[in-house]
Amino acid sequence: MSETRLRVSDIVERFLVSRKTVYNAINSGRLKYQLDTINNRQVRVFTESDVLNAFPRGGAVTTTMEEVQALKEEVAALKFALAELQKAMESMDPAGQYEMTRIRQTQK
Repeated sequence: MSETRLRVSDIVERFLVSRKTVYNAINSGRLKYQLDTINNRQVRVFTESDVLNAFPRGGAVTTTMEEVQALKEEVAALKFALAELQKAMESMDPAGQYEMTRIRQTQK
């Protein structure tokens, strides 16, 4: 009898972790996977035992801490990108005579 095989979306739903947490576990080597072809696409699949080893139920606090840290890093990166964009805008128009508007789509 074969073991249950899970996709990333199954792990997110059943183990209450984010996709980013799953990919962090893959990239760190903590979560093993195999590539299967499903509908002509390569899909990562995981055995249930490997997922349980990577995300033990007692490790929920650690997982949450990792998610919070990842979100903090993402916010910092976005703040940096915004500051760089503002610098670029100011260098194009030092007097600050610009207005950010939305481009209207024309109908054909």
